[in-house]
Amino acid sequence: MRNKTGRKTIVIDGVHYFADKPETCRKCFFWKNRKSGCILGTENCYYLAEVIKTEQEKKCENCCYAKGRPCVSAVCYKQLNRWMNARRMEKAGGDNA
Repeated sequence: MRNKTGRKTIVIDGVHYFADKPETCRKCFFWKNRKSGCILGTENCYYLAEVIKTEQEKKCENCCYAKGRPCVSAVCYKQLNRWMNARRMEKAGGDNA
């Protein structure tokens, strides 16, 4: 698989990394020691080929209300909109009968 940069990528645990990633983090340049681990952290790995999304970000993907960031309210507007449309359809169907 190739991405926009033209470099080959591999998938490890559902996350895309560049193919030149070492097989273990201990062999990576950014590995400090057993206690500290990687100095970059897993979310900022040098070999990441894509941005890791949280569950909330995945849920809000393609939502017209999110505008590039997840919802900040307690209620998901996407689900609320679906519920309201269903209620309107029920009401419109009930009037015609």
